[in-house]
Amino acid sequence: MRVQMLRLMANPTHGAVPAGTVIDLPAAEARRRIAAGDCKPLETEGERPRPAPRRTPDASALEEPVAVEKMTVDQLKAYAEKHDIDLGDATKKDDIRALVAAELERRRDADDD
Repeated sequence: MRVQMLRLMANPTHGAVPAGTVIDLPAAEARRRIAAGDCKPLETEGERPRPAPRRTPDASALEEPVAVEKMTVDQLKAYAEKHDIDLGDATKKDDIRALVAAELERRRDADDD
């Protein structure tokens, strides 16, 4: 059943679901959460379920700092582009990470002077 969360829900199956998020829950769980005031129904039980929209993190979650050592290739490339770091022809994660780290160190050293 499609519901809209009225407060934060955290459980092992669905993870952390913030208030306002629309998700599909099994009918029994949806009824229980609706009765508890955790969510409101967006469809009646007899309606055909629609696919749930993809949950995307809010903007603040996207801007949380991540250590260069833990970034994915896509995160490293996005970081390099945002901070104007030339990656040259590097395509491998370790090469990209090394270039980003070296440039950050170079900039820190330049700031110290």
